[in-house]
Amino acid sequence: MLRLFTTAFLFVFVSINAAAQLTAKEWFNKGVALNDVSDNATAVKAFEKAIKLDAQYADAYYRLGWTHNELGAYDKAIEHLKKAVELKKDYAFALQEMGYAYKKKENYTDALNYFNKAIIAKPDYATAYKQLGDVYIKLKRGTEAATAYEKAYNLDNKNEGACYELGFWYNENNNFEKALEWLNRAAAIKPAVNTYNEIGFAKYKLLKNDESIAAYKSALLIDGGNGTAYKGIGDVYRKNYTPAKTTEAIENYRKAIINNPKSTGAYFGLGWCFNELGKYDSSIVMLQKTIELDATFIAAYTELGYAQYMKGFYTDALNTFNKVIGIDAKVTLPRYYKGFVYVAQKDKANATKMHEELKQLDKNLADKLLIKINAL
Repeated sequence: MLRLFTTAFLFVFVSINAAAQLTAKEWFNKGVALNDVSDNATAVKAFEKAIKLDAQYADAYYRLGWTHNELGAYDKAIEHLKKAVELKKDYAFALQEMGYAYKKKENYTDALNYFNKAIIAKPDYATAYKQLGDVYIKLKRGTEAATAYEKAYNLDNKNEGACYELGFWYNENNNFEKALEWLNRAAAIKPAVNTYNEIGFAKYKLLKNDESIAAYKSALLIDGGNGTAYKGIGDVYRKNYTPAKTTEAIENYRKAIINNPKSTGAYFGLGWCFNELGKYDSSIVMLQKTIELDATFIAAYTELGYAQYMKGFYTDALNTFNKVIGIDAKVTLPRYYKGFVYVAQKDKANATKMHEELKQLDKNLADKLLIKINAL
């Protein structure tokens, strides 16, 4: 037993002694190796040991800052990255990481400053351009963001993130052909759920129904529980076919909700489909859930009021239409259906008032309502 204890003691002593004798460079390399396996908490300790042995070790300060960014400790990251820049002038990597830390802290002014400094120090720094684009998006400076993303891609044609963000931005700005150009590049670099969903959306807006559904299904092959893809397929079946393919739409909206119980679009889609099928009780339940999740969803109020009107719940319908008119004073369909309610109640005075309001907003709907009023 004594011999075993002595052997174990010597092993621990030698291990500790060997660790104590590591150089700053060796501790640095250990930290990098730990980063590579995502053991960042232990990596911090390794980089700290490297700095303790060599207080002028700029790369160790940079890597320590990088690691704190990975851990979400952005103030600590900035502290160490500033030291790296003090020790090593025009340290592009450290400047870029400082910009990243400020971006995560939502300090976009400083983030822009450091990303631009990183680009000055290293003009071919694709990552800095991509990050610059991200900040411009946050600041709603889309044209500048697009320029930065394109620059990132031109410098690094494997920069999938820049391609995706460009595609997303073009979708947001209704330039769907241009969106597809960049999203297809992103998918070729790295197939990803979000990329295929954006491709599906662009194809849906371009009325390329089969291609849209195929893109959403590609997303589902990667993640079979992706609610966004199911909701997207539901939208294609509901909005891009005449008449709407309500059975297929309902099936996909239900799957969307199973996988994302907060999918307002899926609840709304179900409510719309149930209205189309005359299943007003079911519609009311779905549309009330939509509004519970998003109290500003104007189309949901309109569909809900319509279902209430069709069920003969006139007071509820009027209250619902009044709510949506309170949100947006220029909405037309709620006034149109509100006129229907008054016609059903044989309240010609209020129906005529709705007609007068509609005449200023949508003459076509006003004329249709007038036909019903005149039939009273």
